[in-house]
Amino acid sequence: MRRLRSLSVAAVALAVVFGGGATAQAASAAPPAVHHAAHGHALPGATSVPVRNLQHFSHLLNARHQLVPANQTSTNWAGYAANGATFSTVTSSWVEPQVSCNSDGIAAFWIGLDGWGSQSVEQDGTGVDCSSGSPQPFAWWETYPDNSVQEYGDPVSPGDSLTSTVTARSDGQYELALTDSSQGWTEDNVVAAPSGAQNASAEVVAEAVTSGSSVTALPDFGSIEFTGSTIDGGTLQAANAQAIDMTDSSGSVIASTGADDNSGDFTVTYGGGSGNGGNPPPAGCGGLAAWSATSSYAPGAQVSYNGDKWTATWYSTGAAPGAAGSWAAWKQSGTC
Repeated sequence: MRRLRSLSVAAVALAVVFGGGATAQAASAAPPAVHHAAHGHALPGATSVPVRNLQHFSHLLNARHQLVPANQTSTNWAGYAANGATFSTVTSSWVEPQVSCNSDGIAAFWIGLDGWGSQSVEQDGTGVDCSSGSPQPFAWWETYPDNSVQEYGDPVSPGDSLTSTVTARSDGQYELALTDSSQGWTEDNVVAAPSGAQNASAEVVAEAVTSGSSVTALPDFGSIEFTGSTIDGGTLQAANAQAIDMTDSSGSVIASTGADDNSGDFTVTYGGGSGNGGNPPPAGCGGLAAWSATSSYAPGAQVSYNGDKWTATWYSTGAAPGAAGSWAAWKQSGTC
């Protein structure tokens, strides 16, 4: 989960509570358990055992703001995001994917407001943590910067049917609603607006989560289909939402976003598809892709530029290595 510009470097202690093999059940078997939380820092269902250190979940690393035929690219997001207006609500549903832990990273699937070009984000969803070597799903919410990632104490299992709605209320608060109809629970969380909230973007996203100051290696989630996605009650197209492919530091697509069918249904696929309109990443040197003004970079990303190798020290898009003012984002790490 991430924003457009920069990410805070302060790590968040995220609590971990896992379903522990809970068996999925049909939504009709029993009415969902609804948990309400007034604005605050932790829900009654959240724990505070520091198991893993994560940064807040959601700032897009991407700079192009116009609608373009080819998918945009980001080093941590795949899905759809809209900006350039003020938004009040976003919703989508998905089936929790079966994740194969081919890496020790963390994948997250979420719905949210802000996070693209703003210093705040209001979001909730699910995640799968592979840091132990086996997939451990969890449900969470966040209103950064005031409330870092908080975990719900509810079970989540692969195959569960989930729906999330994030709403900016007229009273200035945010309502974060997350339902797992398979497990029979709903979290309806009302929180105060975080500092800097603008409602300037709306997103439906699969993310490679940041831990410490680096984006974790995206685990293999196969594919996830988001369905019934709407922004302010309308279609993604009506909101000018833009498709985003996730790329690694070399420019290779690691999660591709399919076309929206105008009913809010689209699929994000691990390791498939092609960004940049099907074109390969620009030629580089020393085995590194060339720096691109339209790509987004996270700390640790490596590129080549003007015959030199560069390593990203901060989140940036459009800041050319070695250019005036880019010293805070890039460090020269050798020649090709």
